Amino acid sequence: MLLVSIPYFKESVIFSAILAVNRITGTTAVMLFIRGLPLLLLLAVFSTSIHGSTRNLTLIYAAEMPLIDDPGGNYAQLATLLTQSREQQPTIFLFGGASLAPSLLSSLDRGAHIIDVLNSLEPDAMAVAKREFSFFEDELSLRSYEAAFPFILSNAVDPVTQNNIDGLKDHLIIEKNNVKVGVLVAIHEAVLDDFRLTRLQVDSSADLLYKRAEQLRNAGADIVVLMVSSEHPFVNQMLNDSAIDIVFRTDPHFDPSVALSTQYAPGYVFITQQSTAAVVSFKLPADTTESASFTVSQVPLKTLPEAPAIAEQVNTYTQRISALLNEKVAVLNTPMNTERYAVRTAENVFGSLVTDALRTASHSDIAIINGGTIRGERRYQAGHTLTREDIAAELPFRSHIKVLKVTGKQLIAALENGVSEIERVSGRFPHVSGMRFEVELTAPPGQRVKHVLVNGEPVEQTQVYTLATSDFTAGGGDGYESLKEAEEMLFSQQVTPLIADIVISVFKRQPLLEPPSTGRIVFSSNNGAGSNNE
Repeated sequence: MLLVSIPYFKESVIFSAILAVNRITGTTAVMLFIRGLPLLLLLAVFSTSIHGSTRNLTLIYAAEMPLIDDPGGNYAQLATLLTQSREQQPTIFLFGGASLAPSLLSSLDRGAHIIDVLNSLEPDAMAVAKREFSFFEDELSLRSYEAAFPFILSNAVDPVTQNNIDGLKDHLIIEKNNVKVGVLVAIHEAVLDDFRLTRLQVDSSADLLYKRAEQLRNAGADIVVLMVSSEHPFVNQMLNDSAIDIVFRTDPHFDPSVALSTQYAPGYVFITQQSTAAVVSFKLPADTTESASFTVSQVPLKTLPEAPAIAEQVNTYTQRISALLNEKVAVLNTPMNTERYAVRTAENVFGSLVTDALRTASHSDIAIINGGTIRGERRYQAGHTLTREDIAAELPFRSHIKVLKVTGKQLIAALENGVSEIERVSGRFPHVSGMRFEVELTAPPGQRVKHVLVNGEPVEQTQVYTLATSDFTAGGGDGYESLKEAEEMLFSQQVTPLIADIVISVFKRQPLLEPPSTGRIVFSSNNGAGSNNE
């Protein structure tokens, strides 16, 4: 637990916390930044004395929970935390989003089950993060109308209407126990490229958020909270200027060692473990000239018992989906690793099997998918029987196949984009079929791809090749802008099938899946990338 003293929301707080969990030992670590000086402590307690009458308020924050039955911590356990807190003192529950996708269930209902479960947990507000756009703007709008709580997005508009996306609010004031809490949410402009959004305009400057924070203060907000899901350069300054009082962020893929070289401003609460909630307990003195204080603690949800009613609600969904997806597809004759790093930094067994399936089904020269399409985060042993559920979990986005006519120049540009952000473990990393190329990691992005061969022959800039890919990358998603310029060919079937269905169909023709050919992507300078097939 971290106890932090702050002046009464008008001056800078003194301490900030990054709450992290050592994935190997399970040790809870609190990273403190005291006026920019980092200290790593296993337990830290700070306090100030509070005189006279006080008002108590607890904020509970959780985010990044796309799996309703995650064994590492789930919604039924979050419900227990909420119930315990609500029984003890006034509580505001802020859900940080990043949960409507990806998951097996979301591939079928586009995140509606998450809203159903959250309705039972009764959030006071939900942040819109980039994953909420996985099924595009209209589906997000539909989810907002299904919710019994407001969706907040503060720095984006629909360029057609110049208003927020239908159903979303740009700010909110929540009042509990005579304390007014203003809520803002900022999204990063990278969402536009990541999800090829055409009906979203993001204001990436700080000016808009400063203005909205001032509006909240003028409306009587005692505390102003900002929820983010990415790094924003202006957040530190907003905290230092006391424009906002606290920032919530969750990123389970964050490397805690980066914090040693990063100066986070006071008030930055950053959770870096999946399925973990932040509990912030405020004490506000009646006399506003005195200091207020708050404690920050992180709670791994897996340590809590499940609330029976929510567990039953979740089980209803999981049992229904299991009954639909238990069909056996094929037996693996090789180990397979679909963990995040494995599919975003190097050639990969599953990535190769998928692209081979797309090329086979479309009779194309070559095929490409982006590594971010693969989401199972699993290790499979040789001999494992893949089911329809496994494939749907690995390919949850319900992407459709597209067949394009691309020139050699467009193909090389696509590959350059795919390997341009390997160091960031970006989802744009390409998995390929029918081609081979080398990557020079010491070269700058845009100049890394060497010696491209298509079906054994050197690529020619003006030669036209048929390329099978997803509708996501064909539309320029994940930075594949060169593919937007390519001519689309009609697929051979009347209804364009889902990539997951194509993969299942091709796999079933070869019930014992042999290892795919290797050597498709060769690193001529290995700076951390390499083979991740097992």
